[in-house]
Amino acid sequence: MEEIIGVVVRLLAAESGASEADVRDELQQGGWEMPIDSLRIVEILTQVEQQFDVEVPAEVDSARATRSVRAFAELVQAACITRDRS
Repeated sequence: MEEIIGVVVRLLAAESGASEADVRDELQQGGWEMPIDSLRIVEILTQVEQQFDVEVPAEVDSARATRSVRAFAELVQAACITRDRS
């Protein structure tokens, strides 16, 4: 889970031009809400899927999870577990 959060933080930092530490601090203060628009989150989702070799299903729960870094990481982790069981 922390590895997934680290990847998301790194991608958010690259997107915003801020340091990873600053992004992590901002997320911790804001309750881990994703501070980006929905188009950018799709790009991050694609990169995370490629990095972890998973496919996150396009469902309502998945869409809701993209609003929070922790929920997003849990969703990716669940996809990894499902992949490993297959």
